Amino acid sequence: MNLKGRDGLDTNYPKMREPKGPLPTSTGSLQPSWQALAKKVPKLAGQRVLAIHAGDGWFCRYAVNHGAIAVLGVDSNAGAISAARAVASSDRLRYRIMPDERLGMLTGPYDVIVGTFDLQRDDLHAMTQQLADLLRPGGHLIAAVATQPESATTIEIKDLFSARLTIEQLFQVSAAKLVPSAGVHLILCSRVRG
Repeated sequence: MNLKGRDGLDTNYPKMREPKGPLPTSTGSLQPSWQALAKKVPKLAGQRVLAIHAGDGWFCRYAVNHGAIAVLGVDSNAGAISAARAVASSDRLRYRIMPDERLGMLTGPYDVIVGTFDLQRDDLHAMTQQLADLLRPGGHLIAAVATQPESATTIEIKDLFSARLTIEQLFQVSAAKLVPSAGVHLILCSRVRG
């Protein structure tokens, strides 16, 4: 049976001891998009954090190391979630295998939602509608959005996100290390309207 705690996080995980030191983040150099996002997130201490398309869980471990009280990493890739679970455990860290079309099953509220998205694959507007429901009033959504160079100049930023979110900052990153396929990443920092 899959129980939900009052914070909306799964409670069917076994109780784990809190690690004595920081969780490992040695794979950070392999996660340039997440590293770029980590530089843009607000202070994580005492926050509830949701990581969308969490991959190997690097950002989730980073959030725990920076004081987040609860972190949930979701990804549709079962192998990535299994690998993330194998790297480190903490009472404050959970992972779920979940396709994007099931994000509406999550409950919040979260203070910070962080994710990586690809405009070739993801319906960012529909996803941010669901994610806005999971944010507490005044909560932050920080997204790295990959696009191809030719479409980066024609994107209407206001149409990417739900109207319930206010875009506070926009950064364009086109470094080869971050986007090896000659794409462009937009990092959007938003806040849910209160």
